[in-house]
Amino acid sequence: MFIKRKLYFCAFFLLVLTTKTQADDQESLIDGAKKEDSLVLYSSMTVDQAQKLNDAFKAKYPFIQIGMFRAVGERLLTKIMTEAQAGKVDFDVVQSAETQAYFLKKRNLLARYLSPEVRNIQHGFFDSEGFWSAVYMMTNVIGYNTRMLKRSEVPTSDDDLLNPKWRGKIGMDGTKPEWFAWKVKRLGEEKGLAYMRKLGAQEFHLYSGLTILTGLLAAGEFPLVLNTYLHNVEDAKRKGAPVDWLAQDPVFTKFQPIGVGAKAPHPKSAKLFVNFMLSEQGQKIIAAFGRMPTRRGLTSTIQGAEKLNYVVDEIGAGDDYNKNYEQFRKIFGAPNQ
Repeated sequence: MFIKRKLYFCAFFLLVLTTKTQADDQESLIDGAKKEDSLVLYSSMTVDQAQKLNDAFKAKYPFIQIGMFRAVGERLLTKIMTEAQAGKVDFDVVQSAETQAYFLKKRNLLARYLSPEVRNIQHGFFDSEGFWSAVYMMTNVIGYNTRMLKRSEVPTSDDDLLNPKWRGKIGMDGTKPEWFAWKVKRLGEEKGLAYMRKLGAQEFHLYSGLTILTGLLAAGEFPLVLNTYLHNVEDAKRKGAPVDWLAQDPVFTKFQPIGVGAKAPHPKSAKLFVNFMLSEQGQKIIAAFGRMPTRRGLTSTIQGAEKLNYVVDEIGAGDDYNKNYEQFRKIFGAPNQ
């Protein structure tokens, strides 16, 4: 896995050294959480999986009632920003993609909390200043309908995807420009944008949300989905849908951080929840969903995932998010819904 190891090696030890002085001990957190007795979570995880994690947390801390709002990407960020501008703070914990974490930190909407569990998280998947830690990876793959295509027929190279036979036969999430930005940067802006214009001419079926896209893929609306998440395909596959995946090399990988709100109404409960999500128990539940945990020593249940050549998204790329999104929309268009 390509990670700036030296930087995160130093950051890791700084976190370990400061954790004891900055993190509340567990007993203090529990005492405080009993008085707060509730928690509000903003999450982009699927409702059923988030509920299983919430149920496991509540079984461990039955004195905490959990309220949850679920939305993805831009919708979740917009809700938080709108509430902040109105001087209203509802959320205690936010769990979403790295782009949202980047903007929330930049706008001082996340609190610094160094969970004692951070020492168990892989390098590259926590903020060196302690504002967030990633709970799982989100690996981009190509999904395909197994009733419509043989595995050997699935295009995986950049050139394969430009073949005219795929015109009008590929679905894609029209709200996620990160892969687009990474590919353009990797190829060089001039060459990268030239490639994307050729790819955009393939007349993609654009939708908002990978769950919707995976459902349409399984229903046979199109044989391919570009840049879906590995766990989306695996989840549908486990439920009997005729879908599978192949990965490009290297594999562009995002991640989902979790953080405490800067003005969290229930800060003790929020910290307990973060600790739980990063703990061995929480990470094992996440792995059981077919997701890829960030805790060292735990592996995904997805066959073949350990052999992939991962390239982790740079969270600082959020500075260019709006520009990348505009270029992405200009080339590929807006989602159908």
